[in-house]
Amino acid sequence: MSGDPQAAGATPGQRAAACARQRRCLRAAVAERLMAHAPAAAAELDWDALDAAPAWLAWPEAQATALQCRVGALICAPICAPTIRLWIDAPRLAAAARVVGTEYLQALLALPDQQVLPRDLADCPRIDCPEQVAALLRAAGAAVMLAALPVGPLRRAVSSTLAPITASPMAGALAESLVARAQRLALQPAAAVRHAGAPAASEVAA
Repeated sequence: MSGDPQAAGATPGQRAAACARQRRCLRAAVAERLMAHAPAAAAELDWDALDAAPAWLAWPEAQATALQCRVGALICAPICAPTIRLWIDAPRLAAAARVVGTEYLQALLALPDQQVLPRDLADCPRIDCPEQVAALLRAAGAAVMLAALPVGPLRRAVSSTLAPITASPMAGALAESLVARAQRLALQPAAAVRHAGAPAASEVAA
């Protein structure tokens, strides 16, 4: 039988057992990653803290970094999207596409104005050259993702792996919703959100 808790034909007991196995696997993966990067801070964690860990904490480094950059791009969209549309140099566009994904960049640029976040929601770094894109978007996104974690030993442990980045002052529930929104946007084709007059990244670079 599949380990999917929602597998067709599974009994309530089987679904509960599958969910428990998934939680144990997630706990183990998060603990292993934190012990590798911040052993002293990770030693303070108990099972309750690990149970509160979001799935992205167990992701491979490259996947987690991509999410950090995507969250950073999302919160910077009110300032950066109009700027990106005016970028005429391919290097900055290519750098942005590399760290967030071409489809994600296109979908972000295509967001209708009413779906763009308020400009004062979070600090957005100024990006003047392609060499700055990855580091600045990652730092902005990581700060939000830290704020999405509950205050306590789990946040302290993750903070140790991301230093000198610190948590954004925004409310945890808001930060959590932004992380979820970035994940949804990454799964949504740009064509589904593009409105008239919003160019694709390839069009901007032309």
